[in-house]
Amino acid sequence: MALKRSKIGMHAAAHVGPNMTPMVDVVMVILIFFMLGSSFTSPVWYLTNNTPAIRGGFSNVKTSKVPPIKLFIKLDLRGTHTMATVGSFQTENLRGTLFRWLDKRRKILGKKTQVIIKPHERVPYQDVITVYGDCVRARYHEVAFGMPTR
Repeated sequence: MALKRSKIGMHAAAHVGPNMTPMVDVVMVILIFFMLGSSFTSPVWYLTNNTPAIRGGFSNVKTSKVPPIKLFIKLDLRGTHTMATVGSFQTENLRGTLFRWLDKRRKILGKKTQVIIKPHERVPYQDVITVYGDCVRARYHEVAFGMPTR
């Protein structure tokens, strides 16, 4: 009987469930992994504009220098032919019609016109070089390439 009386005052410690500490650690590691992974796949959120870069901003401008005019030539593949589009003008004849149009526009717009060629990613590289050659033959001094479009 002495044994039974000593056990009555003791409280039994009950093991209620599994140890949660390792599970919380693993969940935190997975959460951090997904947070970092999603930041690498998100697009870059920069605003772009065509404002000319002037040291000190527009408040320090002493002359009324007009920024150059920009001509965007968009190249797209239509079937097996490359279509060049400049504003409302379109042509498939990259060697003849486009060159004549660019030459007439240079005479109207002046020497300081910038030409930016924006090819679609499917356009053959030879057609891009042909358009570049037309711009050089039409005596444009500032010809650049834009990012390919999809």
